[in-house]
Amino acid sequence: MNLPTRKSPRLKGYDYSNENYYYVTLCTHAKKCIFGAADQLNAFGKIARQELVDISSHFNGIQIDKFVIMPNHIHAIIIVGCVDDIEKVKPFPTLSLIIGLYKSGVTKKIHDINPETEVWQKSFYDEVIRCEQGYRKIWEYIDGNPLLWQLDEYHASL
Repeated sequence: MNLPTRKSPRLKGYDYSNENYYYVTLCTHAKKCIFGAADQLNAFGKIARQELVDISSHFNGIQIDKFVIMPNHIHAIIIVGCVDDIEKVKPFPTLSLIIGLYKSGVTKKIHDINPETEVWQKSFYDEVIRCEQGYRKIWEYIDGNPLLWQLDEYHASL
C-alpha cells in the first residue's frame, strides 16, 4: 500500500529550541470531544489541564503563558526561554519534545482510567509568535474560543 508522504507542519530550517513565544494547537484523535464541555472539564480535561500547568516544573526555562482546554482540542502559548526569573540553561528543549512529553503524560494518565481511549491526533499545529500584535491577537482568540465553540451550530448539536 502506497501512503502519501506527510508534509511536516514545522517551519523548515527553524530551530524550535530558540527563545520565543509559540502558539500551539493540539487536537484529540478523530476530533472526538473527550475533555468535557468548554466551560466544565471532565476527568480527562482536568488531566490535560494539570499536565499543561506542570510543564514548567518539568523543563527549566519553559512556561505556559495562556491556554484553553476545549472539548476536542487545546490552544496554548508556550514560552521557551523568554522568562527573566530563571537561570538560562541552553539549549532549551524543542517545542516538539515539550509537546511529545505532554501528550505522552496525558495519555498515560487517561489510560490509567480507560485504556481504550484514543487521545491525540498525530502531530500538532504551531505558530511562531513574531510580534506584540500577533501575540495579542492569539491571546484574544484563546480567551474567546469557548464562546466561539458555544456559538458554533455543529458543536452545539453534539
